Amino acid sequence: MSDPIRVLFVCLGNICRSPLAEAVVRDVSKKRNLHERYYFASAGTGNWHVGGPADPRSAATASQHGLDMSSHRAHQITAHGIEDWHWFVAMDHANRRDLLNMGAPASRVLLMRQFEATDDKQTADVPDPYYGGPDGFEHAYAMLVDNAGLLLDFLEANTSEQD
Repeated sequence: MSDPIRVLFVCLGNICRSPLAEAVVRDVSKKRNLHERYYFASAGTGNWHVGGPADPRSAATASQHGLDMSSHRAHQITAHGIEDWHWFVAMDHANRRDLLNMGAPASRVLLMRQFEATDDKQTADVPDPYYGGPDGFEHAYAMLVDNAGLLLDFLEANTSEQD
């Protein structure tokens, strides 16, 4: 078996959206029997939470849906780590811009919601639930679930270069 395709989910602090996206997509990949093809991780563009756990509200949302984020520890992506990843999945346009500024190739930086059928480019963002209260986390989870399969479909169709 070849090395797994390395996919990094990226948000601002790596305590809310990106670890939840990592958990959701990993779960969907297991259900599709694709989990051995991929290595999923998450990171933030900022360093405020490095080493800390997921936001309790994000972890509770995951837990309510049968996902375990208890071992998550926040990481930061920097320009020095760009070469370690095949794909980057940004939670919003600002995260995408930060990744591009670090030197990530534009062809390898995706938006989590870019595969939705919509003309509104702003809907490609997964809104940051940090200040939005507990319902924001459930809303983010629903967006991630709705898009996890679409993301995996894209990765499956576009990973022959890494095989």
